[in-house]
Amino acid sequence: MIMRKILLTAGAVLTGIAIIPWLRDPMVTDSGPGVAINAPQAPSDFNDPGPLEKYDEIVQRPVFVATRRPVVAPALNPGHTGEVMLLGIYPVVGVVIAGQQRLVLIRKAAGDTVSRIAQGAELDGWTLTEVSRERLVLEKAGNRKEVSLQNNGGSAD
Repeated sequence: MIMRKILLTAGAVLTGIAIIPWLRDPMVTDSGPGVAINAPQAPSDFNDPGPLEKYDEIVQRPVFVATRRPVVAPALNPGHTGEVMLLGIYPVVGVVIAGQQRLVLIRKAAGDTVSRIAQGAELDGWTLTEVSRERLVLEKAGNRKEVSLQNNGGSAD
């Protein structure tokens, strides 16, 4: 019985010693003039992430890119290497072939809008006479222009 009282008393004392650090105020030590350790911090405002300059490292080393190298946006300049041009000034964005409907998607020089040109429609006086997966054919007053397309694996079938 006495042994039990001694063990309970020793357990209570050790528990009290163990919780003392959490009961006291944060410890402030003098690490130099005006430097406090464990000083209370201002609460974070998650609606205001702060200035963009704080995130330069994320831009320079993107988190969700395997190489952690910056993503370089492709230039939208006409004549970009590997880009198919229609009439020398309109970049071809894509070709749509759905049943009997055949369209060419081109990017007009003014802005980032994509225009649809249907087979048989005119573009700068040229008539789009043929739309296929391999080529586009334009005709104007007996002249014929053929634009070869390259397949970048975007085929739906």
